[in-house]
Amino acid sequence: MVAVMVGHRGEDSLPHGFGSRPWLFQMHGSKKSTCTFFDPINNSLEERVLPEFLQGKACLGFYQDWLLLADEQTRECFFLSITSFSKIYLPSFPESPDFLKAIVSITSPPSTSNCIVILVCSSKTFLLVSSPGRKMWKKVPLKYFKQNTGSLRGPSIIYNEQLFVMASMSVTLVIDVAPLIRGCVKMTVIDQLKPCPVPYSWHTFLVECAGDLFSVLVHSYGSRQLIIHIEVRRLELSCNEIHWRRVQDIGDHAFFLAGRSGKSLPANKARGVQRNCIYFPANNSDGARLYNFCLDDQVLNFTFLPENNGGLNRLQWAFPMKMMQTVEEDIFNSSDVMRSEMTDSTVIGNEDENEVVSSRQWDELPIELVELLFPRLSLVDCLRLSSVCKGWSQASNFTRKGRVWPWLMHLPNLKYQSWKFFDPFCCEEYTLKSNAVVVARDHLALRFSKNGWVVITEGNKKVFILNPFTAEVINLPPLPLKDYFFDSISFTSVPTSPDFVVYGFFFQICGEFVEISTWCPGEEEWTVLEFQPSIPFFPSSNSLVLFQGEFYCLGRKGELGVFNPELETWNVLSKPEPIYSTEPRYGNEYCHLLELNGDLISVFRTDDTKQPIRVLKLDRSEMNWEKLEHLRGMTLFVDRRNSIAIRSPEKKYANRIYVPWFEGGMDSKKGIFYSMENNSYHPSMHRVEEPLTCVWMEPNLHLHS
Repeated sequence: MVAVMVGHRGEDSLPHGFGSRPWLFQMHGSKKSTCTFFDPINNSLEERVLPEFLQGKACLGFYQDWLLLADEQTRECFFLSITSFSKIYLPSFPESPDFLKAIVSITSPPSTSNCIVILVCSSKTFLLVSSPGRKMWKKVPLKYFKQNTGSLRGPSIIYNEQLFVMASMSVTLVIDVAPLIRGCVKMTVIDQLKPCPVPYSWHTFLVECAGDLFSVLVHSYGSRQLIIHIEVRRLELSCNEIHWRRVQDIGDHAFFLAGRSGKSLPANKARGVQRNCIYFPANNSDGARLYNFCLDDQVLNFTFLPENNGGLNRLQWAFPMKMMQTVEEDIFNSSDVMRSEMTDSTVIGNEDENEVVSSRQWDELPIELVELLFPRLSLVDCLRLSSVCKGWSQASNFTRKGRVWPWLMHLPNLKYQSWKFFDPFCCEEYTLKSNAVVVARDHLALRFSKNGWVVITEGNKKVFILNPFTAEVINLPPLPLKDYFFDSISFTSVPTSPDFVVYGFFFQICGEFVEISTWCPGEEEWTVLEFQPSIPFFPSSNSLVLFQGEFYCLGRKGELGVFNPELETWNVLSKPEPIYSTEPRYGNEYCHLLELNGDLISVFRTDDTKQPIRVLKLDRSEMNWEKLEHLRGMTLFVDRRNSIAIRSPEKKYANRIYVPWFEGGMDSKKGIFYSMENNSYHPSMHRVEEPLTCVWMEPNLHLHS
């Protein structure tokens, strides 16, 4: 971290490099006499002492080189040029603290005659409008709220001389800007901007880019606001109707979000900016993070921002004109390098592998000796070995003899019609291109995996089970109700077996109602069972465990719920007693339940990398949870919904818990794991990547199994 204190105005008030790339900056108002600058490329922080006339000021907005500042005590309001330090005054704000939290939209530089400033205050039903030279702010009521409940929510942006602002129920209000200065309102309404069908909260940002208007929905859940999904939509006009249409990329641009505002920039305009990416800061329990979401591979990267006592309040992105006039080489503008690529279930080796010796010599090696090699090789190496020559490809069951362990499967951009897989032991990433990949029209979620089969939901109605390596797909009936979702889903055996049954669990948010849906091959709809247990149960939204003929479900307090499929009964066990005395806030922890060596194991973890992972074993004789210090030669794999336990193929991988993260850059990745030996994460957490739609699964290359 860089900390520089400079005491007078002018160029010395700006850090070195300011203007050559996007910066995050923060003015602290009356709390501090300094301005904090974050350099996201170098991950550094600089603290600059403000000139006296800027101390006590809060920054409400930014237009090119102009800051919109307000004095927290006197309510004085003015524009300040960061290049010339000239001022242009606006009227003082009304006597209300809400203006300091307002979302600001500015039509043009304040030095022009047509500059209009519009303030949107959340939970209000009016706008505040003014312009340089005027004596007061005009309060403009919106008649829309006389006929409709709700209020303004933000964000807002000026696009094509119209103000776009979000209201309650995700409705977008479109208001002509020019008449507002006279107090007149000419408005149209766009239908709801519907979020993805998951029961979580979301934040919306509006961004203008290359002549188009985009909305970015960042979905999160729980008290920790864990990010689970990011979606981009573009405003389109068709059949004389305005609507939002989901898009897969933003081309050669990058979006920068902070607070409730967003900006765009061509990636080649600034050093270190990656195309088709969205940058935004957010708080987490282990510190402030700077996120970078890549739309190409749907991977969320983050680095930790340097410590800053001011938090992330009032953080803004700065795009000075100096940067817009300088085009620098984009050092990150190269596509990801895949170490290997698989096409229709066939692995193709790296281009830089050693040249293969002539097939005549390899054919002379007895096939019995070749088959001795397969049990010592990974699945991918078995495929590579079998492709050396025709004779070796005829080795019996070579894929069954290879060593198989879970890979992290995730969904990149839908336009590529492919899946990606990350091998945490070999630290290699593969791409599987297959005609079986469904081109989805709605949000896809990977929910559960077993024996190489993955349960996938599309939107709020469609469910299917896929083996990505054999391209086998089993389509399930539509979900029972509109806007329905399963908290947990599982199945009994491989989908091709005669006793295959799918179970989906839905829990009412108050914990007093349980709905269990079942489906067997040949049935046209789900069979729904309803229960109202006497003991409320709050599930962990994780995978079910089929243990000794019953489905066990882990609650957020550590209690267990049990469903007996034969008797069709649901019970919340009185033991084990909860590990928490009070109900944890939703989303505080990921809670996993899995079978390990004939025992039930619970795993409690958070996204806070400073907090240890807790592993507990159920003592069935006493029916209580006991702390587990060692995995005894086993390795666990946990993601946001699924969990898998295997016997470690090598001693060095034992006693580890692999999470759905990897560390590294574009050329190399390393799987991140939690070591039970020293109770810490490895390797370093400098640059962490997490696919937002992912699941651990064990590759299965065998048809109908």
